[in-house]
Amino acid sequence: MMLRGYRSGDARLLSGPWTAGELLGLPVNGRPALVEDAAVEPPRDAAVELCIAPGVAFVRFSELDWTARRARLEIGIQPQAIDAVAMLLKTAVAHGFHVLNLHRLYGWVTPAADPPLAVLGDAGFQREASVPAGNWLDGAAVQRQIWGAVRRG
Repeated sequence: MMLRGYRSGDARLLSGPWTAGELLGLPVNGRPALVEDAAVEPPRDAAVELCIAPGVAFVRFSELDWTARRARLEIGIQPQAIDAVAMLLKTAVAHGFHVLNLHRLYGWVTPAADPPLAVLGDAGFQREASVPAGNWLDGAAVQRQIWGAVRRG
């Protein structure tokens, strides 16, 4: 799988039925039909690196810190591309570490949204912290976690 830069024709990939701000933005099961889709804005400056897996997802590196070589990773996967999650995450990590030359990637995970935690582990991520009542999902406060990956070697 290849990532490329964002183009205005990719705008439809920037919104979808996932929990906003997630490391792995996957469609939420049982999501009410009237809930608005989560969305990210197109990049305005170099503070955000927005990549596209054509027809599949967006991969956004935000909170970029070029001095400490770290960024927050956020991925929004379209419902028809769920089978590509593992490959997409590994591609995003490789892009962050080898193309952007970052040393650390991190992101938010909401366990109540039932993300594939094994896929995160396979891509080198580990749970770093838990925030009780850190997010709102299905009408209730739920735990949110920070997961991170560090470049080795």
